[in-house]
Amino acid sequence: MKKCLPIIFAALLMVSALTGCAGRNSSPEQNNATAQSSKTNISQPVTSTTGASSPTISPNTSAAYEKLIAYKTEGYGQQSIADFNTTLASTPDELAEFLAAVADVISTISPDDENYDFFTTTISFSSQELYGEHMGEEFFISMPLSKLSRPCDYLDDEGETVYDFTCFVDATAVYSIQAPKFVSVAERDKALLTFKEEMQNYLNGLSEEEIVGGDIKKMLTDKSTELANSLSTENMKLSSCDIYMIQIHNAGTEITK
Repeated sequence: MKKCLPIIFAALLMVSALTGCAGRNSSPEQNNATAQSSKTNISQPVTSTTGASSPTISPNTSAAYEKLIAYKTEGYGQQSIADFNTTLASTPDELAEFLAAVADVISTISPDDENYDFFTTTISFSSQELYGEHMGEEFFISMPLSKLSRPCDYLDDEGETVYDFTCFVDATAVYSIQAPKFVSVAERDKALLTFKEEMQNYLNGLSEEEIVGGDIKKMLTDKSTELANSLSTENMKLSSCDIYMIQIHNAGTEITK
């Protein structure tokens, strides 16, 4: 069973990445680029973790959707991470089934779905933690960031706006939960979402000149360190970002850092 878990989790990461790339707008020269966009998750409201009662389920939802939405109980955000994650999967077999269900839902859910935030935030974070705990690996959050400016007067093949300046950042951040019994689901979600949102806000606030001419990797790393320190608590520690790639398109010029 342990051997199949990485395959299932890899599928989950892949569909999450594809979901992130779905909203990427680029110039014609960038249509085959591999950098990820941050358009999907960074704008999720922190209030998505306050809990819910009797969520409405469409008759067209899949069995995986119904399985996962059952965990969106009233007050789920106030449960401890330890208690909530245990209800999701307490054995290797349950974990394999859970990860498969998450991959299925994440690959098909629409941002317009009323439960989108629950799946892409709470369930996504918990699935990573359960997998990492089982495999003896660190917890991490994917942090794709993007800045788009100077919209062109034409659209791409999918009818989306093309921008003359784009900056895409592929990053992750490691975190650890020292006392899962004393960290609530809402506290964890708020900390991780705030980290993502503030990193995106920081990139948005940089000028094109700062991004192209400055040490953008160092600036982003320093900002992530500042945020990680401010958001960490005695029970939950966040680390600065690991930045794997920065891709910039500036009026026809491609720059990869």
